[in-house]
Amino acid sequence: MPADSPDPPPTNRPADDPPDPALAGRGSGGLPDVEPAGRASGGSPGPVPVGRVSRGFLDAVAARRGWRLAKPVPVLAALVAVLLVVVGGLVVVNVATLDERDRARVERDQALSRQLSAQSQAMAVESPQLARLLAVAAARIVPASVKARAAVRAATATPQLAVLGGFPGEMHAVAFGPDGATLAAAGRGTPLRVWQTDGLTPVPWPQGESGEAETEQGEPRQGEPGQAETGNGQPDGGTADGGMANRGMEDGMAVAYSRDGRHLAVASATGQVRVWDTRTRESWSGGESAPWSRRWTAFSPDGKLLATTSGSTGASRLWDVGSGRPVAALHSLDGAPGPVAFSPDGSLLAAAYPGGLIRTFDVTSGRLTGDPLRPARGSVVPEPREEAGALAFGPGGRILAGTTGSEHIQLWNVATRRAMGRPLTGHTGLITSAAFNPDGSVLATAGQNATIRLWDVRARRPLGEPLTGHTHAVNAVAFSPGGDLLASAGADATVRLWRVPRGVRHRLTLPGTSGAGGEVPADRPMPDRWYERQDTTQAVLSADAARLVVQPYDGTTPGYGAVWSWDVKSARRLGERLRIRPDDLVDGMALSPDGRVLAASGADDAARGLNTTILDGPASIRGRPLAYSPDGRLLATEVPSEDPGAGGQVPSGGASGQGSDGGAPEQGAVGETAGREAGGAVWIWAMPGGQARVGPAGYAGRVTAAAFDPRGALLAVGTSDGSVLLWDVAAARSRGTLRAHALPVTSLAFAPDGRLLLSGGEDQRARLWDVATARPQGAPLTAQPQSSPPTAHPQGAPPAARPHGAPLIGHTGSVRAVAFAPDGTFLATGGQDRTIRLWDTATGRPLGPPLAGHGGEVRALAFTGDGKELVAAVADLVQVTGDAYTVWKWDTTALTGDVTATACAQAARSLTREEWAAYVPGLPYRDVCP
Repeated sequence: MPADSPDPPPTNRPADDPPDPALAGRGSGGLPDVEPAGRASGGSPGPVPVGRVSRGFLDAVAARRGWRLAKPVPVLAALVAVLLVVVGGLVVVNVATLDERDRARVERDQALSRQLSAQSQAMAVESPQLARLLAVAAARIVPASVKARAAVRAATATPQLAVLGGFPGEMHAVAFGPDGATLAAAGRGTPLRVWQTDGLTPVPWPQGESGEAETEQGEPRQGEPGQAETGNGQPDGGTADGGMANRGMEDGMAVAYSRDGRHLAVASATGQVRVWDTRTRESWSGGESAPWSRRWTAFSPDGKLLATTSGSTGASRLWDVGSGRPVAALHSLDGAPGPVAFSPDGSLLAAAYPGGLIRTFDVTSGRLTGDPLRPARGSVVPEPREEAGALAFGPGGRILAGTTGSEHIQLWNVATRRAMGRPLTGHTGLITSAAFNPDGSVLATAGQNATIRLWDVRARRPLGEPLTGHTHAVNAVAFSPGGDLLASAGADATVRLWRVPRGVRHRLTLPGTSGAGGEVPADRPMPDRWYERQDTTQAVLSADAARLVVQPYDGTTPGYGAVWSWDVKSARRLGERLRIRPDDLVDGMALSPDGRVLAASGADDAARGLNTTILDGPASIRGRPLAYSPDGRLLATEVPSEDPGAGGQVPSGGASGQGSDGGAPEQGAVGETAGREAGGAVWIWAMPGGQARVGPAGYAGRVTAAAFDPRGALLAVGTSDGSVLLWDVAAARSRGTLRAHALPVTSLAFAPDGRLLLSGGEDQRARLWDVATARPQGAPLTAQPQSSPPTAHPQGAPPAARPHGAPLIGHTGSVRAVAFAPDGTFLATGGQDRTIRLWDTATGRPLGPPLAGHGGEVRALAFTGDGKELVAAVADLVQVTGDAYTVWKWDTTALTGDVTATACAQAARSLTREEWAAYVPGLPYRDVCP
């Protein structure tokens, strides 16, 4: 074949197929074989090319001679097909198996997460650290679990932080170092234990005098569920008494730090005292052996003197701390003193005696000063021989709190030596210890009834419910220098740490009136006597909690037509009084979300044909302001039917309690409107132009609350008959009427995502509603079981929606204010009972104890933008001269951001491998708090 001939067409036979024997030695169609060009030149033989012979010719020859050209083998194709089917089936089976395994693993993890969440809740009191870690583990195992995240928030909000246990006997005393870095405790068989406050790691401490042989106090160990969860037990290489049994210090009864932190003193139950230099760890000891009894000790503010008292069984002395020698004895005709305390300026030493008397000594001269301090007339007289007692000076030295052998504690004015009102009552056992927080606003008392109570010193009222956790008498309490921690020592052989809610009270004042000059309380007349009256003034907070506007009192009557505005961050007034009406009460106020625009109206505006006052806004707005939309572009007002400018009509397209289809009111969570007396109408105004839009009308009674959803598309209106009307703003149609409360609705708020609506009422309840379905979400947030009769519904209509679960413990008075946190995970309610309660949105469960101490009912609530602070406007009831309309700021940082990180920080450790194996079986160990 010529070299330049084109390439031959390819053959159909596969390259690896053998040639047909019938064609051996012949060309196509019987033609002679053609020698390949490669062979002529001596090359190796190669395949015979077909050349230019057509495919048709080859097919014809093959058909005549019965030859078979190479084609795919059907059997092989069938085998391949079968193989593909088998492989495909195996893949499907494998995928199904993997899906089944994944499902089983997911179900196992979810079940385990739920179990850990439940165990966390059950252990919150006895093992708070472990409870926090189990909740974190539940969230780590199923990060998307709403219940697990709720369990972490609940654990984080638990007041009790840690339980130190494993001691040989009851613990008698506890004290924080002045810098808050260390915590010291003493008890039966435990002369002294010291921990680092951050992490609760033991601090090695000398066994004896002159710094001899320091010993480790043992690593914290975890107790079994229901037992004290961490403790020190016996020290390694020493005895249970820390190596000091031979010196009579086997039972520590009192412990105290000097104010500068240089010295730490421990008094034993048998009369000895030891004082350490905290830097060199050298010590001195003194005192003689005496019968076992309760002891007390206290440093003077300058740290130079130490007072030790022994009750009725031993001597009471003043010691020179530098030399270790006694310099004076405390004597009185009333007997041997019990609890003892120095005044903050160091000039007085107070001592409590059996029978309830408290005497004060001049520290310089050692003489008694004045008559003894006695409880208020009519108080319960304590038993004369009781050894239990408590004594504490307030940080300013003006107030002294004390008791001896009584269930009550009395506050005295040190300067006048008079009792400040009646004693504080609440404990059902003898009070054993008392301590003021650093700013003197809170007093903590411990009792033999195994509880700790916190008291509002200014109002002389308990702050919420007692702290419970100890199973026997609480012998001592102490605040940390920052005031956010409280330590307690108990007869149940434990030392416990508690988280104290941090609330800061800002007193708001007005310029003096009638030429008096100075400052007078906002919203308060100056009372001549103690009394309480109903307060009808108003307060509104901007959505960002930056601005507060209140209607104050002038002299002894509500301020006619005047409101005041404050910058909440700085607690200062923004200019002078704003005159809304010269001769009428301000009846309604609404504040734009950014706090820049105020809408207000007078009580007689409707009868007098006056328009609403909008500061820096349009003058055409009518009606009582109710609420601004979140973007400030809409304002809802209520226009009474007797308003001459309204003519009793709403703008065209208004509805009167109708459903979204224009028919009967929706049922389920929807009530009837038939037979109710028609009220006014709600108008919706477009701002800043002031164009009116349609709103709900024909409702019964008066509008008592209103709120727009985050998009401004839905308006919720609460009325005095307990209903909540839902109104579609864009469509100008009703979304139904919720039978929300048995008494008037007082407050409304939408969740940040707009899916939930929160309502509060005078029936002491707050309720969550699913806005999309208008059905209740969870149980009502209430202190009492539901007692209102079920709502009647027309035949064939769906039944009224019922809350899920049992009623929750909550407010004991009307709910006055509600607010969601910015992330919507928790919410706040404030009430007539002077408390604020925090709730988990997902579960409806309370988060920690109520926030208490307010002097009156909580009128308004708002969270700051980051959710780390809750601002409350409180209308303090008049009890003493100087009470004022106040702003409270509560720290809610622990419930915001990464709550698992907060829980880990509070626990100050991670789960051990042993704990993981016990509570998380079947899963490999994981460090939940890395």
